[in-house]
Amino acid sequence: MHDRHPAADRISARQLALLFAAALVFHCLGNWSLPLIDRDEPRFAEASREMLARGDFVVPFFNGHERFDKPPLIYWLQCGAFRLLGENEFAARLPSAICAALVAVALAAWGARLFGATAGWRAAIIFSTCLQTIVHARAAVADMAMVLFVTLAAWAGWEWRHAASISGDARRQWKFCAAFGVALAFAFLAKGPIGLLPLGMLWWSGFPGVAAPRRYAAQWIAVAVIALGVVALWGIPALIRTHGEFAAIGLGKHVVERSIAPMEGHGGGGIWGYLASLPFFFITVWASFFPWAIWLPGTVRHAFTRAAARGSIERYLLTGVVLCFGIFTLLRTKLPHYTLPAFPFLALLVAAWWRDAARPDATFRRATIAVAVATLVTCLIGVPLVARQFPTELLYREAEPLLRRDMAFATLEYDEPSLVWIFRRRLDAFQTKLDHAGLPAWLAQPGPRCVVLTESALERVQPQLDPAWTVIHAAGWHPVKGRRVRLALIVKP
Repeated sequence: MHDRHPAADRISARQLALLFAAALVFHCLGNWSLPLIDRDEPRFAEASREMLARGDFVVPFFNGHERFDKPPLIYWLQCGAFRLLGENEFAARLPSAICAALVAVALAAWGARLFGATAGWRAAIIFSTCLQTIVHARAAVADMAMVLFVTLAAWAGWEWRHAASISGDARRQWKFCAAFGVALAFAFLAKGPIGLLPLGMLWWSGFPGVAAPRRYAAQWIAVAVIALGVVALWGIPALIRTHGEFAAIGLGKHVVERSIAPMEGHGGGGIWGYLASLPFFFITVWASFFPWAIWLPGTVRHAFTRAAARGSIERYLLTGVVLCFGIFTLLRTKLPHYTLPAFPFLALLVAAWWRDAARPDATFRRATIAVAVATLVTCLIGVPLVARQFPTELLYREAEPLLRRDMAFATLEYDEPSLVWIFRRRLDAFQTKLDHAGLPAWLAQPGPRCVVLTESALERVQPQLDPAWTVIHAAGWHPVKGRRVRLALIVKP
């Protein structure tokens, strides 16, 4: 087991503050110029905007309907950003950037205590510059907040059990026991049960005394009471107000059903499709953790060698990686970013291997510089070019002078959450979904109206349109379906 390093080998508070600032700037680059990408980003951002407008911070709503997909932490964070910076794309993504920067700080500080200051810096850089972090630190979704609190819980859990097994310092044990419970609660409030991953890390990493209920019963009870108490402050009012639907849908559909059946086409269908998908995360990690995945084989061998010692930090971190990859491998629904909670542990393990294997510093510097330059070029040059290809944003810009607050809003044959987020900048009305049979009657109703539809749908209804109405056209790239789409907007003044 690695001993703690002396204070002289730790990273100072000033250095950690500079790391946070640098990481935050790095993760914010380009966020102001890229529209929210369908479908998850607009759903989270719009739900946060509606939460702020309603003044209801218990039950999220999207497009005027209850949204049970995720717990509320990301919505609370985005509401704070909207209050500070206004309701825009940059503010919607800011919480993820802040959380990613805080993960880097946590890894630097924790890594310095475990393996030395140089390894701590490397762990922070490795996490911050791997591809999946670069993407999700810029995404207005719940993942990075969950990763932050999973990392903090894992750190607090390690310090708690380390204090119990090495020093026997009861005061220190209780301090980190309480921190562990709080971090678990916020990890759960970020994205549900996967936030409890650090519990498994403690139980299966071989800490002496972890499974001794009599000796540590009071501390385990305290962890449970703190974690459940924090979650209950939101969970009980949410369950009462929704008559249990938040749990039934949020856990039943989005956790249980996602585990046993593919959702939204993510995962193989049938038993053969499921079996074929089992290696999914062991393949995608080479892209997700790039460029540092290049050194994963050496890291894994090194970690397994060190993990033979019960209670070693390598065993603890490796347990987190194995649990995370194992859990999501068994689920039917699969997306590359699901294993993101394991990336802080991988970053620490790679940093430890780099130190013990005496790898060249020049190689590390070259990899870091290459990723940083590629990210800068992509965010400052590539992102503005890509932003011009979003058809919903192009349509809105053309139509903006014609839109009014009291205008009704509908869609036909094109139903993406980005429409709700974008058009409700100027409209108070929520989106109404129409079919071809219902469109003429909807347009005939009194008052100003606008409807977004595909060009093929417009061709069918064109003969029924009043010549006084305005029709706006836009074409661009559908980011989810990966094909070009042609849209139109009918504006009835």
